Amino acid sequence: MISRLHLSVLLSIAAAIWGISLVLSGGELALSFIQPFSLVVGILVFLLSQFELWIWRLPLLRGWFVQRPNLRGTWRVVLTSNWKAIENGQPIPPITGYLVVRQTYSSLSLRLLTAESSSELLGAQILKAEDGTFKIAGVYRNEPKLAVRHRSPIHYGGLVLVLEGNPPNALEGHYWTDRDTTGEIRATEKGKKVFQTFDAATKLFENDRKTLPPRPKEGDAVHESP
Repeated sequence: MISRLHLSVLLSIAAAIWGISLVLSGGELALSFIQPFSLVVGILVFLLSQFELWIWRLPLLRGWFVQRPNLRGTWRVVLTSNWKAIENGQPIPPITGYLVVRQTYSSLSLRLLTAESSSELLGAQILKAEDGTFKIAGVYRNEPKLAVRHRSPIHYGGLVLVLEGNPPNALEGHYWTDRDTTGEIRATEKGKKVFQTFDAATKLFENDRKTLPPRPKEGDAVHESP
């Protein structure tokens, strides 16, 4: 978001250009025209800060004034990985997780929570294609819980998610890791609140538990997450 200093400089330049144009056109430049400058800057900074935080999400601004899609909230995701269980070499079942999105107009933060780990995006960007569709591309760091790091160490990876609908009602894409594993991500449900933990996010969707894949148990050796 533009800072108060930057806004003051821009307004000063605009005021100087306006004043010079007024004088050159034969008008009079009175000191009273400059006196409200500080008040104007303060009001504009306040409006810009509110736009940055929440005004940009208003439906009436979507499309014609704001192109950026609103993803803020907690998405329930299903992860399908090519990771194989250590014990028998068999593919693991789908894993349920929660993608927590914190977003302002100029910033985007994503954290993926599963029963055994947390993945934080180190850098992410919303990309708009020529056909008007949007994607999220990012690089992340996965931190498994200490109890499972003997079989699931900290690792890094990347992901690409395609946004479906306008406003977005689903996310779908794939990820890859520096452990030579890949997988797919699919999200079709979203809650408005954001959460810090897997258990807290689970409670948001507990009414739909019958549709969820089995939740991995702590200590299972078949876990893989982005």
